[in-house]
Formats: sequence, C-alpha cells, structure tokens
Amino acid sequence: MIASSLPLERTERCTLTGRLKSRVLLIDDDEAYTFLCKRHLRADESFEYTVSSASTVNQALTICRNELFDCIVIDYRLPDRTGTEVINLLREQLEDAMPPTIVLTADGGEEAAIEAVRSGASDFLAKRNVTRESLCRVVRNAVEKGMLRQSLTCRVHELEAANDLLVKRNDEIQRFYHTVSHEVKTPLTAIQEFVSIVFDGLAGPVQDEQKTILNYALESCSQICSHFDDLLELSRFETGKMTVDMTPSSIHAVFDHCIVASTPAAIAKGISLKSDNPARMPLVMMQSNRIMQVISNLINNAIKFTDAGGAVTLECNVIEEGCRLRLCVRDTGCGIPAGDTSKVFERLFQVTQGSDQQDSGGMGLGLSIASEIVSLHGSTIELDSELGVGSAFSFTLACCPDEVPAAP
Repeated sequence: MIASSLPLERTERCTLTGRLKSRVLLIDDDEAYTFLCKRHLRADESFEYTVSSASTVNQALTICRNELFDCIVIDYRLPDRTGTEVINLLREQLEDAMPPTIVLTADGGEEAAIEAVRSGASDFLAKRNVTRESLCRVVRNAVEKGMLRQSLTCRVHELEAANDLLVKRNDEIQRFYHTVSHEVKTPLTAIQEFVSIVFDGLAGPVQDEQKTILNYALESCSQICSHFDDLLELSRFETGKMTVDMTPSSIHAVFDHCIVASTPAAIAKGISLKSDNPARMPLVMMQSNRIMQVISNLINNAIKFTDAGGAVTLECNVIEEGCRLRLCVRDTGCGIPAGDTSKVFERLFQVTQGSDQQDSGGMGLGLSIASEIVSLHGSTIELDSELGVGSAFSFTLACCPDEVPAAP
C-alpha cells in the first residue's frame, strides 16, 4: 500500500501553455488501440497529458506502486483479469491515492457497464464510440472530478487534524480544572479553618476591627471556592458527566429555601424580596437541589443588579392545561441592553454597560451553568428585559403525570 508514501497532489498547470498537466495510465493489451488513445489525449486543448501504458495487470500494479495518476483508463477484457477486477486491486493498493477510472469495452455489453458502475468506475465507454472528442471529454471530466475529490479529501484530513487537536486541548483544559481545583482548594480550605479559629477567638481575644478584617478574609476564601466550583461544574457539563435525577417534588420547598437564603443580601441592600405564587401547586419532575441552584443564581443576580428600594419577585403559575409549571424571577433593576440579551448565557460573558453594580465580581459562569441545568430538565431559560425597567428570567418544569388533569 502506498497511500501514505506518495503525495496526493498531482494535477498542476503548465507555465508555458496554461493547460493543466495531468498523468493518465492506459491499461490495454491492444498496442494499436493504446497508440490511438494516446494521440487523442495529446490533442486535448484543456489538459496537457503525460500518458503511460501497461498491457497486463501486474505491469499496471507495478507502475502504480511508483507513480501517481490523475486518471486510469482500463480495457474491460484483459488477458489475465477483467477491468473491474483491476479497479478493485488498485483500490486495495492505492487507498486514498486511488484516481478516477474509466472502463472501455469492445462490445459495450450491459454486463460490463453494470460491473463498471459497481466497481466505482467514474465512466464507461464503448470502444466503437471512442473519438478524440468523446475520449478527451470523459477523461477530462474524470480528472476534474478527481481534483475535486482530492481537494475535499485534503480538506477533510485538515479538519480531522484540527478536530483532534481541539479534543486534545479540551482534555487538557478539563485536567487543568481538576488539578488546579485540588491543588488550590486543599490549602484554601486549611486557610479558612485557621482564619475561622482566629475569628471565633479560639486562639485568643480578637478586637472588633480585627474581626472585620478576618471576616473579609473568610468571605474572599468562600468566593474563590465558589469560582472553582463553577469551573468544575462547567467541566462536568462539557464532558457529559452531569446528569439529573428527576423525581416528583414540591416547588414550595425550593422557593422557601431560596427566599430564606437570599433574604440577608436583599435586606442589606434595601430590596424587597417576595414570593408571589398560588398556595397550592402541583408536584413537578425535578432534581430539587439543582433547581434550587438555578433559582438562587437568578435571585442573587437580580439583587446584585437592582438598586435600593427596588423589588425582586419569585413568580409561579401553571400553564399548558396543567402540564407544566412556569417559574420566573422578576426584578426592577437596571435591565440588560438589547444587544446583550442573547449573550448573557454564554460562558464568561458579563454585561459591562449600565449600572456601576455590574462590576461587582463574578466570573460570568452562573447563568451558563443555570442554563445547562435547565436544559437537562427539558427546558430553556427565557429572558425578557428592558433597559432601566428590569428583567424577568423564566423557565418551565414538567408537572408530575399524576398531577396533570385528565383530558375531557
């Protein structure tokens, strides 16, 4: 096999005549007919052919081990093999370097035509119909098709190599995430513990001013840990290792947890945080802790981008005739520019215009993670925002089948 030892590039343009230079192999045991075909091909005005010939199969195989051709013209009836059998032998030997082939036959029988097509020949021509025009036309078409296939093959190889490189780089990034997380979070956890010991006064009395500084240190450690957790979460999504275990669950428990967890931040900023939903809601199919993660992220973002005196509301209503539950986090904050609404779920994207509060930290991963989690629940997060008025992030969850009203 020579596919890897000979170059794929064959056809080039003659600098003197401007014609494309191509190599053609004629396989025919009739020397007079071979001579006639050579004359026809050398008269072509578009291509400048270099024509080689072989009278036996073994001779043709030997030539093809050492040279590449742009087209091979084969007589269907050879002394030792049929033309289609030769095509199959050449394909096994040349692999990707196999050029287009044309089968010639003296009788032009239907059987030969069918076998030629099955063997993958580019064209079939009865010898009685061969003229300079017809032979040049079929060879020229075959060469041009071969050039296109050659170009496509090279491009596919380039894309495959690029894809392999991307896969390798992606694997390296995933390993980097895990390595950095382990190497950094382990000493970071130790730092948190030692600072907590000092903060709690277990290592001796601590003044109020010192407690304030230590509290800043603890908050910074927690923030760094959160960032690493986000990176690891994204790496699990990218590798397909993240799944959800959906069971019938109450959305009330999720809302209560999220409201309680976010209330201190809302109070500290002077923002009203409330839940506006019916007293009774159907059970929904979800993994509760993951939906808590999504809603908490949406609430915290709403608080972050809402000024004092504003409001953040958690809404819920049944839609689609009781089949789905729509959840929405609505705020009266600064809103998102129209040009950025389609980008907010992209990884590492952060809005940079508008309120000064948009510079308040974060890596721009929260909404991307939330979107991935909602997608695993069979939904998407929708955004409705108006600059200077506020934003509403919403998604739906499937109601438990036992809770869906029966069709009338």
